[in-house]
Amino acid sequence: MGGRWEEGVRFQLFPMRESVLTSSVRALLASEERIVALVHMWRRHRLMVPFVLASFAGVLVVAILAGFEEWSGRIGLALGAGALAAMATTEYRVLALTSDNDLVLLRSSRVRQKATELLVRLPTSTVVEPAGTNLVITDWKVADHTYSVMRRYQSAMVAISER
Repeated sequence: MGGRWEEGVRFQLFPMRESVLTSSVRALLASEERIVALVHMWRRHRLMVPFVLASFAGVLVVAILAGFEEWSGRIGLALGAGALAAMATTEYRVLALTSDNDLVLLRSSRVRQKATELLVRLPTSTVVEPAGTNLVITDWKVADHTYSVMRRYQSAMVAISER
């Protein structure tokens, strides 16, 4: 599948999602800044797994006590609660490299890939390096945190790390 170019960033897949992300970042940057590379990433809270398990178990008990007779309904509600708990304990971020060679870290929406707030302009000495990989995601160390990044953003992360 071919991608398209927008502000110097080549997007491989999902052009609509990428254009929403790009326009939301552009709206938060200064008018003279241009986006060179853009990455959507996330990291999980250290207590995510216990929180998800507690949410699952709690909703399962409530479903049983509320009189849901079918196990499929009970499990479905509990899985939904676990998914919401996982989403609530995940930090979503956008890392942008601008034409001034600045790294900008932005908060991202939990539901859509959309930047919502400019958090910090990282110092030029900020180290961005790979920390691990599997078939679907690559973990990258950005400053003092490790973020997970989908493979489709791999070339943008490499460009950012080589800035």
